[in-house]
Amino acid sequence: MRKGLLVLGLFSVVAGCEKAPLAAPELEPAFAVGKGHPLNAVVTFGRDNVGSSFPPPSGHDRSFHAKDKIVPHAIVIARGGTVTFQMGTFHQVVIYDQGVEPEDISLDPADLDDIVVPFPPFLLPDFQITDPDGRLAESPISATPMSWTSPAGTFDQPGTYLVICAILPHFVEAKMYAWVVVK
Repeated sequence: MRKGLLVLGLFSVVAGCEKAPLAAPELEPAFAVGKGHPLNAVVTFGRDNVGSSFPPPSGHDRSFHAKDKIVPHAIVIARGGTVTFQMGTFHQVVIYDQGVEPEDISLDPADLDDIVVPFPPFLLPDFQITDPDGRLAESPISATPMSWTSPAGTFDQPGTYLVICAILPHFVEAKMYAWVVVK
């Protein structure tokens, strides 16, 4: 008899569970709107506080491989968002449209500009990448550390956007480029 009551009791519990409606889990408002992706991101674009001082006594060492990096290397934001680049000394952010790959950036002399460095004044020939194909936005060159935010509308369409440092040795030698993925 006890066995029959136990079975009947379990059946009632199971039957009661089947009849209860399942509620959708509550989502945080920020995640419900952006589907888990932030609207804005902050990126370190060059790191002045790593490596040796420049110029090292023996000339340029490999410190620029640590200094001239974009962290993080891939940024995911929601559609319509912006990215603020915390730029170190002597960098230029350039944002290219979807589909542009690092190997698509022209390093032809026709797409390079000279730069005059004011400290001390001297000319660096063919030192700045100016390739216009697919370019959406560009920051000024950071003579000192500064912040620059992508213009409104830059990331309005979902896709993957290339971001480079337009200082030739940073892009070519230190591979200073990253991706902004818009969801």
